[in-house]
Amino acid sequence: MAATNWTVIMGNRKTGTFLLHNLESKWTYKTALGIAKEAIIDETHDLICIVETSKILLKNEKEGEKKTDI
Repeated sequence: MAATNWTVIMGNRKTGTFLLHNLESKWTYKTALGIAKEAIIDETHDLICIVETSKILLKNEKEGEKKTDI
């Protein structure tokens, strides 16, 4: 399995806000998941998911990407 960059998405139980935390090094999925589980504060946050950082694109980035492919 290839090591890639990951972003951990956590949710605050009280306020309902989301927190994005980028893992600085390249990890495999299982290692990134273990780090995310250890990093969250159980009393105040819930682990929502972990996502490959290269997969996260904002709408403006997607449109710019389509224009450069032409």
